[in-house]
Amino acid sequence: MIARSNHALRRFAALLASFAFLATLVAPQATMAAFYERVLVKNIARVQGVTSNQLVGYGVVVGLQGTGDSTSVLFTSQTIQNILQSFGLTVSSQAVRTRDVAAVIVTASLPPFAHEGDKIDVTVSAMGDASTLQGGTLVLTELHAANNLVYATAQGPISVGGFVAGPAAGNSVTQNYTAVGMVPRGGIVARSMKTPITNQSGSGFNYVLTTPDFKTAADLAYTLNGHFGYGTARALDAETVHVTLPRAYAGNAVQFLADASDLGVQQDEPAMVVMNERTGTIVFGGDIKLAPCAIAHGNLTITISTRNKVVQQPFTTASPGTQSNTTVTATNKGKRLEFIAGAATLASVVRALNTLGVAPRDLIAIVQALRRAGSLQAEVVLQ
Repeated sequence: MIARSNHALRRFAALLASFAFLATLVAPQATMAAFYERVLVKNIARVQGVTSNQLVGYGVVVGLQGTGDSTSVLFTSQTIQNILQSFGLTVSSQAVRTRDVAAVIVTASLPPFAHEGDKIDVTVSAMGDASTLQGGTLVLTELHAANNLVYATAQGPISVGGFVAGPAAGNSVTQNYTAVGMVPRGGIVARSMKTPITNQSGSGFNYVLTTPDFKTAADLAYTLNGHFGYGTARALDAETVHVTLPRAYAGNAVQFLADASDLGVQQDEPAMVVMNERTGTIVFGGDIKLAPCAIAHGNLTITISTRNKVVQQPFTTASPGTQSNTTVTATNKGKRLEFIAGAATLASVVRALNTLGVAPRDLIAIVQALRRAGSLQAEVVLQ
């Protein structure tokens, strides 16, 4: 009876050891899966060469209520003369005195795969001293590409998204900036946009990542090879992944892109802090790490310290692990706050600074000093 009980205890202990071993294998994978969020291929990559093209043209806006260009803007007067001459009317520059016309630059973006007859939005911007384009209409304008060919024409009423109320000379109320407006779907494509997807041989194409990263490029190639077969994709650098169309998709790159667009890829975002000193804006990722350091800024003092502790894992005979306990302490005029976490992050420091009422511009100065000291483990982009 005793021998049978000892045998049962040994089997129970072996079962616990097996569970502990499986936990050591599954836990890291679960942690990594939670850390790296899977995103769709179509959200992080585009096909090389499939892009929009910029168009530009010069035109005039008519129908303004005395808010157009003055007579001191000579090119507006010359433009009015040319337009009237095209209709068989001959006038001198001295006879042109209208304030209801404004010279403008018209810009648009021609999307890939555009065909004749497609409608696009155009942006109209005043060139002279017109105070507002409110209520005006854009006269037929040709839009040229960089090769000086006409790819679209634009015409129509302008929407400025604001208003100017009040007399021209005197008190007035202005809402938004009205010297720039849009003509929604006012451009008509006159020349098709030829956009090849595959290379000259037609055997493949290149994916280009929106955010270059070696790990993301390698994972994209691994995902495509796992789904379509080995040899389908190969990462060329941190931004480019070359795709060779499988035999089942020969001559049908569109179907391949449709099938690959919804595949999930692990995107590894680089640690980055973006700051705009003019507006006092700072944006950062919550997983940015800080090395142990001490910060003093005016009456503010911040201390970051790390204490390592040896921890023996239960139900296993493996070597003891190390647990890092990081303490972030912020002091300002007698106030004291403490944050304890597994690792010091920029998010914990920012929370301490916000609690103490530190202004965003002071925070920008502190982040820059942390980067120069080597404590901030991230790239700092100053706009």
